[in-house]
Amino acid sequence: MNSGQFSATRSDSTPIRLDGTLVGVFILTAKQESTLKMKGSVPMDTEDLKIKSYLDELYRQTGGDTEVQVSMYDLGAVLGLDRSEAGSLAEQLMVQGQAELRTLAGGISITNDGLAVLGYAVAAPHSAGDALRLGDGPVADEADRRTVHLLCEEIKKELSGAGLEYDLTEEVVLDLKTIELHLLSPRPKTAVLRALFCSLQETLTIAEIGKIATRLKIAIG
Repeated sequence: MNSGQFSATRSDSTPIRLDGTLVGVFILTAKQESTLKMKGSVPMDTEDLKIKSYLDELYRQTGGDTEVQVSMYDLGAVLGLDRSEAGSLAEQLMVQGQAELRTLAGGISITNDGLAVLGYAVAAPHSAGDALRLGDGPVADEADRRTVHLLCEEIKKELSGAGLEYDLTEEVVLDLKTIELHLLSPRPKTAVLRALFCSLQETLTIAEIGKIATRLKIAIG
Protein backbone atom coordinates (compact mmCIF):
# COMPACT_ATOMS: atom_id res chain seq x y z
CA MET A 1 0.00 0.00 0.00
CA ASN A 2 1.43 3.36 -1.01
CA SER A 3 1.98 6.16 1.50
CA GLY A 4 -0.82 8.72 1.49
CA GLN A 5 -3.35 6.25 0.21
CA PHE A 6 -6.54 5.29 1.97
CA SER A 7 -8.66 2.11 2.22
CA ALA A 8 -11.87 1.49 4.13
CA THR A 9 -13.75 -1.73 4.72
CA ARG A 10 -17.21 -2.47 5.97
CA SER A 11 -17.77 -4.84 8.86
CA ASP A 12 -18.24 -7.58 6.23
CA SER A 13 -14.73 -6.73 4.85
CA THR A 14 -16.08 -5.41 1.52
CA PRO A 15 -13.57 -2.76 0.37
CA ILE A 16 -14.79 0.83 0.04
CA ARG A 17 -12.92 3.52 -1.88
CA LEU A 18 -13.26 7.12 -0.71
CA ASP A 19 -12.35 9.86 -3.23
CA GLY A 20 -10.63 7.28 -5.39
CA THR A 21 -7.60 6.85 -3.09
CA LEU A 22 -6.40 4.33 -0.52
CA VAL A 23 -4.63 5.54 2.63
CA GLY A 24 -5.39 3.04 5.39
CA VAL A 25 -7.89 0.53 6.70
CA PHE A 26 -10.71 0.99 9.21
CA ILE A 27 -14.06 -0.58 10.06
CA LEU A 28 -17.24 1.45 9.55
CA THR A 29 -20.00 1.25 12.10
CA ALA A 30 -23.58 0.98 10.80
CA LYS A 31 -24.18 4.66 11.56
CA GLN A 32 -20.96 5.76 9.80
CA GLU A 33 -21.81 3.66 6.75
CA SER A 34 -25.31 5.15 6.65
CA THR A 35 -23.87 8.67 6.79
CA LEU A 36 -21.38 7.95 4.00
CA LYS A 37 -24.13 6.52 1.83
CA MET A 38 -26.30 9.60 2.40
CA LYS A 39 -23.39 11.81 1.34
CA GLY A 40 -22.67 9.75 -1.77
CA SER A 41 -19.32 8.28 -0.69
CA VAL A 42 -20.72 4.74 -0.75
CA PRO A 43 -23.13 3.42 -3.42
CA MET A 44 -26.74 3.14 -2.24
CA ASP A 45 -29.02 0.18 -2.75
CA THR A 46 -32.77 0.53 -3.33
CA GLU A 47 -33.63 0.53 0.38
CA ASP A 48 -30.98 3.18 1.09
CA LEU A 49 -32.43 5.37 -1.66
CA LYS A 50 -35.90 5.06 -0.12
CA ILE A 51 -34.55 6.09 3.29
CA LYS A 52 -32.68 9.05 1.75
CA SER A 53 -35.82 10.19 -0.10
CA TYR A 54 -37.87 9.83 3.08
CA LEU A 55 -35.37 11.89 5.10
CA ASP A 56 -35.26 14.52 2.33
CA GLU A 57 -39.06 14.79 2.44
CA LEU A 58 -39.00 15.01 6.25
CA TYR A 59 -36.57 17.91 5.94
CA ARG A 60 -38.72 19.60 3.28
CA GLN A 61 -41.96 19.36 5.24
CA THR A 62 -40.43 20.48 8.54
CA GLY A 63 -38.30 23.18 6.97
CA GLY A 64 -35.34 21.71 8.85
CA ASP A 65 -36.87 22.74 12.19
CA THR A 66 -36.27 20.01 14.77
CA GLU A 67 -39.30 21.18 16.76
CA VAL A 68 -41.80 20.79 13.91
CA GLN A 69 -43.57 17.44 13.65
CA VAL A 70 -45.29 15.87 10.66
CA SER A 71 -47.12 12.61 10.09
CA MET A 72 -44.84 9.73 9.05
CA TYR A 73 -47.73 8.38 6.97
CA ASP A 74 -48.29 11.69 5.15
CA LEU A 75 -44.58 11.71 4.31
CA GLY A 76 -44.90 8.23 2.88
CA ALA A 77 -47.99 9.14 0.89
CA VAL A 78 -46.09 11.94 -0.85
CA LEU A 79 -43.49 9.36 -1.91
CA GLY A 80 -46.10 6.83 -3.03
CA LEU A 81 -45.58 4.51 -0.03
CA ASP A 82 -48.27 2.68 1.91
CA ARG A 83 -48.60 3.05 5.68
CA SER A 84 -46.56 -0.06 6.41
CA GLU A 85 -43.63 1.05 4.23
CA ALA A 86 -43.76 4.59 5.62
CA GLY A 87 -43.75 3.28 9.20
CA SER A 88 -40.81 0.98 8.46
CA LEU A 89 -38.69 3.78 6.96
CA ALA A 90 -39.54 6.11 9.85
CA GLU A 91 -38.53 3.39 12.31
CA GLN A 92 -35.17 2.96 10.57
CA LEU A 93 -34.50 6.70 10.76
CA MET A 94 -35.40 6.70 14.46
CA VAL A 95 -33.05 3.78 15.13
CA GLN A 96 -30.27 5.72 13.40
CA GLY A 97 -31.10 8.82 15.45
CA GLN A 98 -32.07 10.87 12.39
CA ALA A 99 -35.76 11.22 13.31
CA GLU A 100 -37.67 11.37 16.58
CA LEU A 101 -41.13 10.02 17.39
CA ARG A 102 -43.30 12.82 18.81
CA THR A 103 -46.79 11.29 19.04
CA LEU A 104 -48.25 7.80 19.18
CA ALA A 105 -50.33 8.73 16.15
CA GLY A 106 -47.18 8.81 14.02
CA GLY A 107 -45.93 12.37 14.43
CA ILE A 108 -42.18 12.58 13.83
CA SER A 109 -39.55 15.31 13.58
CA ILE A 110 -36.08 15.53 12.10
CA THR A 111 -33.13 15.54 14.51
CA ASN A 112 -29.78 17.31 14.50
CA ASP A 113 -28.22 14.05 13.33
CA GLY A 114 -30.70 13.92 10.45
CA LEU A 115 -29.79 17.47 9.44
CA ALA A 116 -26.08 16.62 9.62
CA VAL A 117 -26.52 13.54 7.42
CA LEU A 118 -28.18 15.72 4.77
CA GLY A 119 -25.40 18.29 5.10
CA TYR A 120 -27.52 21.03 6.62
CA ALA A 121 -26.61 23.23 9.56
CA VAL A 122 -28.73 22.95 12.70
CA ALA A 123 -31.70 25.34 12.57
CA ALA A 124 -31.23 28.50 14.58
CA PRO A 125 -33.46 28.80 17.66
CA HIS A 126 -36.51 30.99 17.41
CA SER A 127 -36.36 34.31 19.23
CA ALA A 128 -39.36 35.17 21.39
CA GLY A 129 -39.23 38.71 20.02
CA ASP A 130 -39.71 37.66 16.40
CA ALA A 131 -43.09 38.46 14.90
CA LEU A 132 -45.01 35.40 13.67
CA ARG A 133 -47.68 35.72 11.00
CA LEU A 134 -49.86 33.31 9.08
CA GLY A 135 -49.65 33.65 5.31
CA ASP A 136 -52.45 34.85 3.06
CA GLY A 137 -52.62 31.74 0.87
CA PRO A 138 -55.64 29.41 1.01
CA VAL A 139 -53.50 26.43 2.07
CA ALA A 140 -50.87 26.50 4.81
CA ASP A 141 -47.35 26.14 3.45
CA GLU A 142 -44.18 25.05 5.28
CA ALA A 143 -43.66 28.52 6.77
CA ASP A 144 -47.24 28.55 8.04
CA ARG A 145 -46.81 25.10 9.60
CA ARG A 146 -43.73 26.32 11.44
CA THR A 147 -45.55 29.45 12.62
CA VAL A 148 -48.47 27.36 13.87
CA HIS A 149 -46.15 25.01 15.73
CA LEU A 150 -44.24 27.86 17.42
CA LEU A 151 -47.44 29.64 18.43
CA CYS A 152 -48.90 26.44 19.90
CA GLU A 153 -45.71 25.81 21.88
CA GLU A 154 -45.79 29.34 23.29
CA ILE A 155 -49.43 28.95 24.29
CA LYS A 156 -48.69 25.65 26.05
CA LYS A 157 -45.83 27.24 28.01
CA GLU A 158 -48.01 30.16 29.07
CA LEU A 159 -50.85 27.82 29.96
CA SER A 160 -48.71 25.61 32.20
CA GLY A 161 -48.11 28.37 34.74
CA ALA A 162 -51.24 30.46 34.31
CA GLY A 163 -53.46 28.74 36.87
CA LEU A 164 -56.60 29.19 34.77
CA GLU A 165 -60.04 27.97 35.74
CA TYR A 166 -60.84 24.47 34.51
CA ASP A 167 -63.37 25.59 31.88
CA LEU A 168 -60.95 28.08 30.29
CA THR A 169 -58.10 25.57 30.34
CA GLU A 170 -60.29 22.94 28.69
CA GLU A 171 -61.35 25.42 26.00
CA VAL A 172 -57.74 26.30 25.16
CA VAL A 173 -56.60 22.66 25.13
CA LEU A 174 -59.44 21.62 22.80
CA ASP A 175 -58.61 24.45 20.37
CA LEU A 176 -54.95 23.40 20.38
CA LYS A 177 -55.90 19.77 19.74
CA THR A 178 -58.14 20.84 16.86
CA ILE A 179 -55.27 22.80 15.33
CA GLU A 180 -52.94 19.80 15.60
CA LEU A 181 -55.53 17.55 14.00
CA HIS A 182 -56.11 20.01 11.15
CA LEU A 183 -52.38 20.07 10.40
CA LEU A 184 -52.56 16.33 9.68
CA SER A 185 -54.49 17.22 6.53
CA PRO A 186 -52.36 17.19 3.36
CA ARG A 187 -53.90 20.63 2.58
CA PRO A 188 -54.58 22.42 5.89
CA LYS A 189 -56.67 25.53 5.27
CA THR A 190 -55.22 28.83 6.46
CA ALA A 191 -58.71 30.22 7.09
CA VAL A 192 -59.49 27.36 9.48
CA LEU A 193 -56.22 27.86 11.36
CA ARG A 194 -56.82 31.61 11.54
CA ALA A 195 -60.33 31.07 12.95
CA LEU A 196 -59.01 28.68 15.60
CA PHE A 197 -56.26 31.10 16.63
CA CYS A 198 -58.86 33.87 16.76
CA SER A 199 -60.85 31.74 19.21
CA LEU A 200 -57.71 31.16 21.27
CA GLN A 201 -56.86 34.85 21.24
CA GLU A 202 -60.29 35.72 22.62
CA THR A 203 -60.06 33.05 25.33
CA LEU A 204 -56.55 34.10 26.38
CA THR A 205 -57.63 37.74 26.51
CA ILE A 206 -60.50 36.80 28.84
CA ALA A 207 -57.99 34.82 30.92
CA GLU A 208 -55.80 37.96 31.06
CA ILE A 209 -52.81 36.28 29.44
CA GLY A 210 -52.08 39.40 27.47
CA LYS A 211 -48.59 38.73 26.06
CA ILE A 212 -49.44 35.64 24.04
CA ALA A 213 -52.89 37.02 23.19
CA THR A 214 -51.19 40.03 21.58
CA ARG A 215 -48.83 37.78 19.62
CA LEU A 216 -51.80 35.78 18.34
CA LYS A 217 -53.57 38.96 17.27
CA ILE A 218 -50.49 39.96 15.24
CA ALA A 219 -50.16 36.45 13.77
CA ILE A 220 -53.72 36.25 12.46
CA GLY A 221 -53.69 39.82 11.15
